[in-house]
Amino acid sequence: MIVLIFLFVAFAQGSRYVVQCSLSRTSIENSLYAANINRLAAIVVNSTHFLYEQTVGYNASRIIDTGRLIDSCKTIFVLASISKTFIAVAVLQLVEFNKLDLDKDVNQYLLSHMKVIHPVYPTIPITMRHILIQAGLFDLGTHTSGIGPNFDEEMKHYLPSDDFTKKNLSDTILLYINNKSNWLSKLPGTTFHYSNTGASLVELVIEQIAEIPFGRHVKENILQALDVSKQDACYRLSDFENGKQDLMEHYIFNSS
Repeated sequence: MIVLIFLFVAFAQGSRYVVQCSLSRTSIENSLYAANINRLAAIVVNSTHFLYEQTVGYNASRIIDTGRLIDSCKTIFVLASISKTFIAVAVLQLVEFNKLDLDKDVNQYLLSHMKVIHPVYPTIPITMRHILIQAGLFDLGTHTSGIGPNFDEEMKHYLPSDDFTKKNLSDTILLYINNKSNWLSKLPGTTFHYSNTGASLVELVIEQIAEIPFGRHVKENILQALDVSKQDACYRLSDFENGKQDLMEHYIFNSS
């Protein structure tokens, strides 16, 4: 089992939370080993302070890299689906500036050739709220868009590293949603299912409204506001200014 990152955020007040987080490094390592997890980076914060910070594990398998431990100040994790948090923030920013309504038909924000229509319930509009909940961004109930979690089909369109830039996002989404077998038979807004394609669709809507690429939107409206530089985080691997030597590599648990 490979786990890229764990991020624990606690909105706390007072020093009593520091005591609760006083786990020893050994106890954490033993718990991870028992769960077949090879590395972890954890941080606990309140509104003003870092309450706890710990890293466990190696940048790469010790067969490949002899004993280079994770460095909480330098090691860069590939966030994978944790990056959906940035999608949610970007959406809520657009809502805040009255550029997006979560409960309107999502097709109002897409180009005419890009229609998202449930094949079984074509008269029921699919909203951004449906898609956000289904993609696992919000846990507000059981309302979803109806796009099914066909991971085998999604993997056909998966491209490693920056190779995704070789494909057009809207074309990839269309290939998926135009296949009726990828849709749930349930009425939109009644069943929850995790959907990576749903998250990609949200990114496309953000691009259409913002009129800039999603990665650039995240950089200019989220990362820069947090004073996060390209040395620490970016949307594409090729954008890292400090090279890739600090990137976390994938490896199999206990491979050494």
